Amino acid sequence: MSATSPKILIVDDEPDLLDITAAYLEMEGYTPLTALNGPAALEILNSTVPDLIISDITMPGMSGFDFFGKVRSEAKFQNTPFIFLSGHTDIQHIMAGKELGSDDYLLKPYEPEMLISTIKGKLKRSRQLNDSMSQQMDSLKNQLFRLISHEMRTPLTSILGAADILTGGKEALSPEDFTEFLKMLKIGTLRLNRMVEDFLLVVKIDSGEVSKEIDFREACIAPLETATRLASIREEIKKTRDITITVDVPDESPFLFIYPPHFDDIVARLFDNACKFSPQGAVITLASRSENDRYIFSVVDDGNGIPIEKQDGLFQKFYQVDRDLQEQQGAGLGLYISKKLAELNTCVLWCESDWGKGAAFHLSIAKKV
Repeated sequence: MSATSPKILIVDDEPDLLDITAAYLEMEGYTPLTALNGPAALEILNSTVPDLIISDITMPGMSGFDFFGKVRSEAKFQNTPFIFLSGHTDIQHIMAGKELGSDDYLLKPYEPEMLISTIKGKLKRSRQLNDSMSQQMDSLKNQLFRLISHEMRTPLTSILGAADILTGGKEALSPEDFTEFLKMLKIGTLRLNRMVEDFLLVVKIDSGEVSKEIDFREACIAPLETATRLASIREEIKKTRDITITVDVPDESPFLFIYPPHFDDIVARLFDNACKFSPQGAVITLASRSENDRYIFSVVDDGNGIPIEKQDGLFQKFYQVDRDLQEQQGAGLGLYISKKLAELNTCVLWCESDWGKGAAFHLSIAKKV
């Protein structure tokens, strides 16, 4: 028998059925592992990670349902296919087995061909999921490598270079040069700090910590104040790149179903994204409108836009359109964070764009009644 043949753990308190099932599996090229009860099976799992588990339900000492709970409580068995093989044919047991999250529920007495077919299907699906996860992990590793090698190294190089010159002696620099190197230090430090803050926020979002912070009790939003503030604090961008910022937001303070700090964060990220990808002389518009029971806030630019075929990954982690072709500052987390914050607030965030026609990001928020 091949050393790499899939290992299948069978748990059943009927010794004869256990032996017969193990024999069927062995004939099909699998490596059967057998246990007469849940505790004995857990002993096996202490040293082995099987490719699939088959378990009876009614057994002495520990039921199959309890055994399933023990198995799924271990991280290393989260993706192991689990099949109940039971003599309980009543709908209550079948529903309970499926609702627990098992991969299948087969009835005794079973047809060997049906059992083998089910096992093959579950193992095939498991391999597909593992391959998909491996590809995603490889992609994530590559993205992180590129991020660290460029997005973090660039500001670090700037900081180290400026610090090296400044520690060489202030007297060797003109006041203008000294000020410029201090600015270089500040810009590089702020860029790194923003990146670290975004990483920490992503961890808080993914762990569920951010959802606990949301408080809607005083959700009175002042969209005009937010838009005006964003436009005013981006004066340097407006001057250096000749970007025009227009505000088309009514002077009102609607009660919206969104946590105010999250509203400010989302809008600021969408606005910064528009500034980052807008060319010299572009126009960026901050606008809002009411539609029945929804309030729509939009950030619109007249830049190059985003090709439709490249919009699928727009709100994914580390995704940036044509990262290899253009200089982009940031980790590619801004839109991911915006999307997640919107979802946590039961809002809808989407993009409308096409190549050569600019991009519009819309945040739809429910009004509070």
